[in-house]
Amino acid sequence: MRFGAHSQMLVHDLDDAALWIFDRGREWGLDALELHVADPDTFPVDGVRSAAERAGLEVVLGTALQAHNSTVSDDPEIRVRGLRHLKGCIDVAARIGARKICGGLHSANGHFVGRGRTNQEWDRSVAALREAGEYAGERGIILTVEPVSRYSGYFLNTAADAVTLVDEVGLPNVGIQLDTFHMNIEESDPAAAIRLAGRRLMHFHAVENNRGVPGTGQVPWADCFAALRDVGYDDLCVFEFFPLDLPVMAVRTHTWRELATSKQVAVEGMRNLKNLQ
Repeated sequence: MRFGAHSQMLVHDLDDAALWIFDRGREWGLDALELHVADPDTFPVDGVRSAAERAGLEVVLGTALQAHNSTVSDDPEIRVRGLRHLKGCIDVAARIGARKICGGLHSANGHFVGRGRTNQEWDRSVAALREAGEYAGERGIILTVEPVSRYSGYFLNTAADAVTLVDEVGLPNVGIQLDTFHMNIEESDPAAAIRLAGRRLMHFHAVENNRGVPGTGQVPWADCFAALRDVGYDDLCVFEFFPLDLPVMAVRTHTWRELATSKQVAVEGMRNLKNLQ
């Protein structure tokens, strides 16, 4: 198992002035960084590629659809924007050599409509993921869909739903991403959810139940790592934390108190979880 950290533990959005995060990742002993792509058109492709090579860190990309580009929207123009965004992220990944794009690829993150998902929305997501997945597959790139808690989205909340979604998409490079923070809310047994995902599990976020230092809270880490071994997952384990000194992300994630520092989450979390492998 290799360990990484999300870029928004350090900066809001990535530009050429923020490439110092690669040096920080190397200092913390990480193997990889997961970089958030807000806008593929402005992403610093050349700078990221050079900084990653210099630091010796693997790069994976993360993104999230929003209300203005949701692929499940009733508005066809919005759906077109969503697919364009996903394909733009795939183009960025191909240019920098990132092998995975993960996150809220299935629907709008943080957007609610006062009800649960509809069958129409489901079919739209399947169609968009299939088209994006075929585009990614031609470029050797994996897409992973992340079920999130009911407080982050209404469309995809459980591992069981994610299994159904990726099975309907039916492409070998479209898989599942699980996040222990969200699983701790929505799954009665996180380890069982990992086993249900099985070989479809292609990305993993290691996040404590309160987003503090992994290994210090209520997530059943030993059980989760036993399940990861059972399904043969031997890939990245990425930390995700949003500190108070990044106010945009803190507000977006309802972080109102100091739980830890990003360094503590990465360095101490890695030490705690490495003992469970």
